[in-house]
Amino acid sequence: MRTPAGPRDPRLDPKELEGAVFETALGLEDPQLREAFLGRWFAGDAAGLEAMRALLRASVDSASFFVEAKECRISAARDAVDGIGLEDEEELPRSVEGPGSRIGRYRLTARIGEGGCGVVYEAEQEEPVRRKVALKIIRLGMDTEGVIARFGVERQALALMDHRNIARVLDAGATETGRPYFVMELVAGERITSFCDARQLDLEGRLALFIQVCHAIQHAHQKGIVHRDIKPSNILVQSIDGEAVPKVIDFGIAKATGADRHGWTRITECDQIIGTPAYMSPEQVDLRGIDIDTRSDIYSLGVVLYELLAGLPPFDDEALSKAGISEMRRTLLEDEPRRPSQRSSGPAASQLQGDLDAIVMKAMEKDRNRRYQTANSLAMDVQRYLDNEPVLARRPGRLYLMEKFIRRNRAACVAGAAVALSLLGGLGSSTWLYFRERTALAEQVRLGREAELARAEEDRLRNQAQARVSISQVAGLLNRGRSGGSLPADHDFGGVAVLLNQGKAEAADALLQANPLESIEPSPDAARVFRTLGHWNAMRGRWEQALQCFRSLDQANRYENPDGIMEGTDPMCLAVLLAEFGPPGEYEDFRREMLDRHLPANSALAAEHVLKISLLRPLEEKDVERLGQAAEMCASGVRSDYSGRDSFPQWDALALATYHYRAGNFAKALEWTERCLSFSGGRGDRECSVNCLQAMVHHASGERGMAAEHLGVARSLMPPPAGPRAEKADLKLEVWLDWSVSRILLREAEAVCGGVQAASRE
Repeated sequence: MRTPAGPRDPRLDPKELEGAVFETALGLEDPQLREAFLGRWFAGDAAGLEAMRALLRASVDSASFFVEAKECRISAARDAVDGIGLEDEEELPRSVEGPGSRIGRYRLTARIGEGGCGVVYEAEQEEPVRRKVALKIIRLGMDTEGVIARFGVERQALALMDHRNIARVLDAGATETGRPYFVMELVAGERITSFCDARQLDLEGRLALFIQVCHAIQHAHQKGIVHRDIKPSNILVQSIDGEAVPKVIDFGIAKATGADRHGWTRITECDQIIGTPAYMSPEQVDLRGIDIDTRSDIYSLGVVLYELLAGLPPFDDEALSKAGISEMRRTLLEDEPRRPSQRSSGPAASQLQGDLDAIVMKAMEKDRNRRYQTANSLAMDVQRYLDNEPVLARRPGRLYLMEKFIRRNRAACVAGAAVALSLLGGLGSSTWLYFRERTALAEQVRLGREAELARAEEDRLRNQAQARVSISQVAGLLNRGRSGGSLPADHDFGGVAVLLNQGKAEAADALLQANPLESIEPSPDAARVFRTLGHWNAMRGRWEQALQCFRSLDQANRYENPDGIMEGTDPMCLAVLLAEFGPPGEYEDFRREMLDRHLPANSALAAEHVLKISLLRPLEEKDVERLGQAAEMCASGVRSDYSGRDSFPQWDALALATYHYRAGNFAKALEWTERCLSFSGGRGDRECSVNCLQAMVHHASGERGMAAEHLGVARSLMPPPAGPRAEKADLKLEVWLDWSVSRILLREAEAVCGGVQAASRE
């Protein structure tokens, strides 16, 4: 067959280009659209056009019940056209089975669909129970080693899964001629978009179905399977006992996420562009060798959600189908679709603005690192929208959070407003009567109060103006401070930055404390000021000032980093100060938020940080289980051929030792504490923390003597904390964060081992 005459992609060889054109044409269900696409591509190449038509006639529609691998379909079609061992295309054997015939204990009743390598029948199982099933068998003539391997992958992918919203595998076997088949649940339903439109489901009903689909895909991902062809026609909705239940079907091009798991990766490597173009993720069409992982399915789920909300997919089907391969790839890789609310023409368009727009666009991010990382995360954000809670896809502004609170507590807010209005009305009447009886005295009081309020308002406006110094103004102040110029008196926050730049931290801290910290707008400059003074105060034992600075730093970081990517030690500093000096319950609330935002961890460094943040105090068993993934990722950064050199991540070892102690795995905890102690040098804080953990482990194991010995070592290593009026940092407390962790663990060890009471907070 000749190479197509349409637009060329220099990175594709003729065989790959032929396969890509074949796949795209096969995916067009409308014959007119398919013919228009072929006419555009093979313009001026009549022989190539006719050859491709012959290939397509020998194959079948790619939207059948199962989608076969591209190489199988092209091979079957080419064999049919070229007449390998045959004189006529119509003589190609298809199958000896048909409606009315039997395979094992199944009687075939009707053909449902077929792919290039297999045929799907509706069948009736006659024993041990009578029921209707779907039976898939390799097409006669296609039972080669490669096709049988592909068929086995599909069967194993389905057999691994057991979920209410995934079609189940019921049986498997081979025909009398040795061709394998498998039997699965027959899904008699409508595609999810047609189901919702036919029944005019409201927004809540559509989202409820979509959440079930997300749970099904999450189950597949947990079994190590990536679907890679999620689209409405592969999500069928059927009614079970009056309840609408979506079922995900067609794992024909699924891929195992594990490295060469049962040989699956090797089998699927031959495919280049796999899937349906309108629902494919950018990495599926990139062709640069990017591994396709579970986040590709997240993108496709976002496209399905887009179509459920807006009534049509993000990219125009007809335009995408008529475009060449290169243009189709460019569109999916570069063009940003309009938001669902901008495409919807129905009355619900206004409901899509805001939360739902943000959820869909986050799921469809071109950069897969910015998408939801799991299907469960996407489902949870949709559920937050249904529960009138803030969604993670949007920045949590104050008005937004207030709106969500009022929607969740509408009745209480209405009642509270009514009570407030009543109180205000009664207060107004009493005040009016009072002024009427005591006119002269009231007039004097009123004038004095107005003067006082005017002064307070003037002070408030001045403080607000000082707190809203722009970045450019701060930069100007810094330049003037470096050149020795004088500072205007009304720029207090800018003055803080200048004083820090001049090395006058004591004066800078005093000036910052004179400003209401909550009135300072979040910015990179504000974050640097809060971080510097937070560490400066902590190193001098001024814990309350340090805690205030790190609280404000956390708000500034949320403004600059709305996606909550774990960067630096700022969250760890705040967690330690809250655990040691914060009010009751605030550390637990912060820990719960960190677990929700940063699990599953996406790097060994993030895993170490979330472990340290979460393990400062005992926690519930369910939260310990949630931290298992972070512990595994943290441990993966440790060399198996550990040699004792200082390049080993010693603080990872301490975090893992603490995790295994919290999980009750005492042998593992002691193993990691020994690794941590094998490093030489240090200030003693690491040794103090390790001995605290060893004391608690030995106490839990009934070895009270060993527990007392380790507790004594920990106490001897702990220096007295610096006082709040220290003029300079104690050199032993130069890294205050690690000593704070040691103090927290020492208090717990003393309580667990029955020693002296926890040290007072001085």
